[in-house]
Amino acid sequence: MLTRRDFGKLGLAAIPAAGVLAKVTPKVHGVALGVAGYSYNALPRQGLLDAIIQSMVDCGIPDCLLFAPSTEPVDLADKARPARGGGFGGGRGAGASGAQGRGGSGAQGRGPGRAPMSPEQAAAVEALRQWHLNVPLDYYTGIRKKFAASGLTLHAFDASLGNTTADEDLNRACEATKALGAEFMMCAVTKSVAKRLAPIAEKHNLKIGLQGRPNMASVDPEAMAKPADFEEVLGYSKNFGSSVDVGDAVGGGWDAYKFVQETHSRVFALNLKDRSKGNVSLPWGEGDTRIKDILRLVRDKKYPIRCYIDCDFAVPEGSTRQATVKSCMDFARAALA
Repeated sequence: MLTRRDFGKLGLAAIPAAGVLAKVTPKVHGVALGVAGYSYNALPRQGLLDAIIQSMVDCGIPDCLLFAPSTEPVDLADKARPARGGGFGGGRGAGASGAQGRGGSGAQGRGPGRAPMSPEQAAAVEALRQWHLNVPLDYYTGIRKKFAASGLTLHAFDASLGNTTADEDLNRACEATKALGAEFMMCAVTKSVAKRLAPIAEKHNLKIGLQGRPNMASVDPEAMAKPADFEEVLGYSKNFGSSVDVGDAVGGGWDAYKFVQETHSRVFALNLKDRSKGNVSLPWGEGDTRIKDILRLVRDKKYPIRCYIDCDFAVPEGSTRQATVKSCMDFARAALA
């Protein structure tokens, strides 16, 4: 059990003694580009925020969609995340195929084919949940200051809720997002959870970017899987918008370009990855996602949509994840030139 003194130490550790301001520009030819923190999920957890910041500075990426597991105590997350079904170790597929969506089946429950949690796993999940509910909000403010000290911003927070979606969990995720100074919170939840989240988001005056699970073959009435599902759920609250992963969308049978074009007024952000129609993640420019066309659409129509690099294709032998993130940023700059 972490004490309040332990929480204080965590918060202090989040603030560097002296930051070096990154030489980055907030937009590239009018498009707000950033990086999704999940891109770095395979890196060692200890010191992960420092590694993300250094990569962003090196690549000239100004904004981060912060991924909740990268803010969690390593020991708790290591035990809980694989069982929880969200975030590191138990959620989004990565590597060569990336066929699993963000958070795996966690936001929808443990999913078909998954064994029930053991008592030890359940205890680990509950311990992590209690950490989220009780960590002082100053801890998140310290993380914001850590990024700001290097000239970087946190416009969005991927709450990675998994299957912990009681009202108090939803409320706490909103509080953490506000403490980070983020403009909106991203989450992948079911329709019924979104309906409960609506008044909580409005209470906090917080925008919610709903990610869903793009899949045109879905028959789950609770899932946000098809464009029509997003249209329904966005009607629950004026604070709701979409935050679609265009790679997941293409892998799920969507026309991602058409979706952005037709619903742009309610699109808060896009997660950019390149996937084949067979749902295989590939280096940018090799898949079917039309990333270049989507970036140019946002540029030419001046849509106020934030575009986040979500790099999950396999790291080539002899390379690093930081290098593949840079390759994506270089691709985006070239596409927008």
